[in-house]
Amino acid sequence: MSESTTNRQQINAPFRVKSAGGSLVVIVMIGAYYFANVFELLASEENLPDGALSLAITALILMIVAEVVLQIVLFIGAGKIEDRTERGDAVSTRSASNAYLALSAGVLITFSAMFARLSPFEMGNLLLLAFLLAEIVKFGSQIVCYRRSA
Repeated sequence: MSESTTNRQQINAPFRVKSAGGSLVVIVMIGAYYFANVFELLASEENLPDGALSLAITALILMIVAEVVLQIVLFIGAGKIEDRTERGDAVSTRSASNAYLALSAGVLITFSAMFARLSPFEMGNLLLLAFLLAEIVKFGSQIVCYRRSA
């Protein structure tokens, strides 16, 4: 059987693009899980609602395990990681810059939320949301920049 008639599909993309895409999916899924559960906790009047710490630890462990498994699977599938290039460095710099802008905006919003008299738990979750969005912007920017320069 020829390569084109097999049922297996292979994504022809550099390792770093596959890694960014996989990480983007992991971040979005676990972030959605975390914030879906946090909305239930926001109704509480406590400074630190019951279950908040266990939810944060669970999300952190899920993130670590998912990223480790993803990177191992991608590395085994790729067989090697291509050497760093000027293009890759430019993409990393550009995506880090975009992420920094998103994070800065999120921190300013969180700081201004102090004047809205939000609880420390709410402000902490706003800050976590800012970090999550910065990571989404970073991985999304990497994918877009690699596609544009291909």
